[in-house]
Amino acid sequence: MYYHNLPLKYVVYGTIRPHDDPANPHRAAYEWLGHHCGYCPQVWLSRGDISMTGYRYRVNPIGISGSEQRAERDSVLFGFDLVHGFPINYEFWWLFVLNAALNLPTVSKTEVDQWLVEKLDWWLAESTSEHGAALDPVVHRWEIAWREDRPNLTEFLRRHVFVERDQVVVTSLNLKTAKRILCRNERQKKLLRRMGFIEDRIEIRAMPRW
Repeated sequence: MYYHNLPLKYVVYGTIRPHDDPANPHRAAYEWLGHHCGYCPQVWLSRGDISMTGYRYRVNPIGISGSEQRAERDSVLFGFDLVHGFPINYEFWWLFVLNAALNLPTVSKTEVDQWLVEKLDWWLAESTSEHGAALDPVVHRWEIAWREDRPNLTEFLRRHVFVERDQVVVTSLNLKTAKRILCRNERQKKLLRRMGFIEDRIEIRAMPRW
């Protein structure tokens, strides 16, 4: 199942589209992805992992404001049986692409690509220097994958990054088609029911705090 988490105030009985925030410090990463998937910004869904959505919110996480925490606590999780989206590997996204967006003085696709190549080359050189050519396929899976395709970043992304594993992005999302809806309390359930969502699909699930 594919999951999307959304603050209750943004829930509609219909189609939602991504919020565009030009001030987002990771904006370059989303624009980079947009060059590959064809649209920016994107609506994100996790594949089979509720934790990735943020529905299990943290208690007083560092860097999260009180209003953001309240929005997380008042969020609703939508589950979909089938989503035709553009896949992106979660680990590579946060480990490489988001870091590229934060570390670059300018944010063109070419510069992000160059940063990714340089970082992958550095990882491969460091790991090979420390562990030799026989790298561990679990610990060093990105280094091994890059060694197979370097310096062809396009082929590396196609074979290892843009594969459906744990998350996908779409241009829009029709919440009415959700097969499973998780909310936190009876108040939320009543509001969702009034909007038109099918009651049999709504579950009250107060996830444990991290």
